[in-house]
Amino acid sequence: MTNSPDRHVLTGEQAKGNPSGDEFVELERAHKEALNVVQWLARMACSYVTSGDPERRVDLDYRAAEAALTTKTFAEGMALEMRFPELHLQFLHNGKPAPHVFDPQERSPAEAEAWILVELLHRGIDREKFSKKLPYSIPDLLTGDAEDYAPQACRSGLTQLAGWFDNAASVLKEAMRSRGTDRPIIICLPRTLDLAVAPPAGAKLPPLGFSIGDVERPEPYFYAAGPANSPNMERRIVSGRKLLAATDIAEAAAMLNKIAAP
Repeated sequence: MTNSPDRHVLTGEQAKGNPSGDEFVELERAHKEALNVVQWLARMACSYVTSGDPERRVDLDYRAAEAALTTKTFAEGMALEMRFPELHLQFLHNGKPAPHVFDPQERSPAEAEAWILVELLHRGIDREKFSKKLPYSIPDLLTGDAEDYAPQACRSGLTQLAGWFDNAASVLKEAMRSRGTDRPIIICLPRTLDLAVAPPAGAKLPPLGFSIGDVERPEPYFYAAGPANSPNMERRIVSGRKLLAATDIAEAAAMLNKIAAP
């Protein structure tokens, strides 16, 4: 499967759409590693993004062409991105990569924080506003300098994760287009690393989303919010394997919309 916007065929081989056993273990390890590193984007968003709905400022943009997650812009066109599968961090200025990439391999959270503070200083951004506080909690989140990040140890899983994201974003977009949304925007929720369709103004939940797996469901899955995005309605779930076994994106999107229908 390529990064072409005109792709039509879902390929389980490239997306690892039919994992089992050890492959689920690899995905879980990769999920945990990426979840740790991506919190630097969430912290940056919490500290500096001021535009838009306050409840959605921590949402990250997903850019399929670059396999990257990016904060919303702040401080006159700045943003911070993380790219798969290496999980490199890099600042962007007006969408263009700035010098100095942070490679988290064998680097500690304390070193990541130091890198960010130096980059903020070089760009004349008030470092006093930077905070490591998050609006949510994540169990076993790495902190300080006692442990290092190790994306190379789970590179296979990170590559699989990137493949899942690529296909999932295509399905989510097509599902929304078939509902009449011209330009659906795909976001990442940093608390869980879910991909989702950006919710309309005033909505509390994304209408459609994708999870790489969780404690209750270790297998990747797609989900739809309850009627009217009711926060009290349980998600409607469909297996990622089942959906990506479809012959093309249009069929997969139709299957997703079917579970979303009242």
